[in-house]
Amino acid sequence: MIETRTSFTQLQASVEASMARARELRAASLAIQQRVIETQREITEVFFNTQATFKEVRQHLALLGSRPVERSVPEIEPEPANAPLQVLVALERDESDLEEMIDDLIAAYKAASACGDDSERTLFANALMQIGRHLATQVGPRAAGVIMN
Repeated sequence: MIETRTSFTQLQASVEASMARARELRAASLAIQQRVIETQREITEVFFNTQATFKEVRQHLALLGSRPVERSVPEIEPEPANAPLQVLVALERDESDLEEMIDDLIAAYKAASACGDDSERTLFANALMQIGRHLATQVGPRAAGVIMN
């Protein structure tokens, strides 16, 4: 009789431990679900920002295409150091929007890479390269957060 009571007590403790673990797993699952929903919302927002960026770039390219070309020599001129700032002005944005635009360009680059669209991937890679050059020339490594040894 004592053995049966001990086995029942052990079984009851095991069931209670299993139920406690199940509650912990349910709470963790709910937290993961909430994070997935939040991430999905963020991805949707990035998608719409990317689409807006595509639209603005296409409009800007169309505007540039409608202007008469005044150069007589078809040489490629080096990009000015402040080219990203000129783009921001053309898009009616300011320098505080640069970080958000970089995130959007990275997302657009990844999307173009995933879709296999080499022309858009190259466009966004070049834009990111220009911004990187601007940051490298205008901002020192300490201000940019780069650790130098």
